[in-house]
Amino acid sequence: MRPWPAFVPAIVLLCAALAAGPALANNPFGERPFTPFKVISSNPDLTEAFSAARKTLPSAIGAMQKSGGRFSPSLAFRVALVVPNTERPVELIWVDSIRRHGSLFKARLAGWPRGWPGEGPGTEVTFAYSQIADWAVQAVDGRFYGYYTTRVELQTAPAATRARYGPLLIDNPLPPDWRFN
Repeated sequence: MRPWPAFVPAIVLLCAALAAGPALANNPFGERPFTPFKVISSNPDLTEAFSAARKTLPSAIGAMQKSGGRFSPSLAFRVALVVPNTERPVELIWVDSIRRHGSLFKARLAGWPRGWPGEGPGTEVTFAYSQIADWAVQAVDGRFYGYYTTRVELQTAPAATRARYGPLLIDNPLPPDWRFN
């Protein structure tokens, strides 16, 4: 279980307007296609966090992928998933227990989505690489690398929340032995 409750909603607008071609995946309930997204935020720090997470995502995937399409259990993704039958068509939520199936990923929800009554931790979802917005990796000491967007959200979180979750983040979001171009 991931330590991050839905304490601060990200102020983002997810746009299905990239010229990346047709949708690669359906929403977790198989109802309508999800097209690649672009994050637009009124908070420039949050926009930068999404960009940094996406830029380092290939290295996170490469470092954490195991045989047979499985990934290290310490890896989590924050993914943009289509929310069926709501005014807010997309929700960003953390997933874990990740595995690759061809060009898609399958994982289990690590939290309680706001837009899916009755669904929660353990619910399996399917998504494309283009839907991954952030990543996190738990270090051997129990603290976390990554969590780019959470780091920004913590800046405006209540003091008690910052005190509880801030110490769980390693100062540098990148593991020291990973190489980034």
